[in-house]
Amino acid sequence: MKIDIKGLFPYELIEPNWRLWSFVAVLAAGFWALLAYPMEAFAGYIDPFYSPTVLIVPLPGAFRLTCYAYRKDYHRHLFKHPLGCANPDRGDGTERKYTGERSAVFQLENFHRYFLYAGIAILPFFYFDFYQSLAYSGTLRLGSIVLLANALLLSGWTLSCHAFRHIVGGNMNCYSCAFGGGLRKSVYDKQSWLNKHHEALAWISLLTIVFADLFLRGVAAGFPDPTLLRL
Repeated sequence: MKIDIKGLFPYELIEPNWRLWSFVAVLAAGFWALLAYPMEAFAGYIDPFYSPTVLIVPLPGAFRLTCYAYRKDYHRHLFKHPLGCANPDRGDGTERKYTGERSAVFQLENFHRYFLYAGIAILPFFYFDFYQSLAYSGTLRLGSIVLLANALLLSGWTLSCHAFRHIVGGNMNCYSCAFGGGLRKSVYDKQSWLNKHHEALAWISLLTIVFADLFLRGVAAGFPDPTLLRL
């Protein structure tokens, strides 16, 4: 008697999704490195991963992981389910039925709008880090520019969020009837333009915050940090 094993178990239990598990391994290694090798403030610089403290990393981390820009990628390329199209060559089997948003992963993703508040709350700290780097030495250094660029890109990614777009005006049916009328519509239109670049800002800001961390570690180890302007 021949038993159809694929009909009894999920696809990943038969053929492990190494792309998913390698991503989990890199993520775990990154968190371990942040805890094992903390970057203390020096010469007026505060590493963005420790601003204000590494203990808050899970909150903006959850905000980033539940971001719409990333959800498309990891559902299609890491989980391989649900796919963007019914292409059997992409690895999704017919035994894995799409169940809507009832799974644990989807339920967590629905908290994205609440993680947004945590993301907005920590933005001022990144600008304070930039100010602190100026006030410490009275000069504008290359490291200060790196911190400012990081703060601006993180702000752009956060404020271009789809959930923030809903807060600004996505819940309105009549702008002329609302308080602020045309002003709110103008802000909504500008945020909608920014929202078009949300996915690009998501990836660029992720690379920037990693670069800022590596740059400051390099400066602490003796990497040149030229002064650009005396204040």
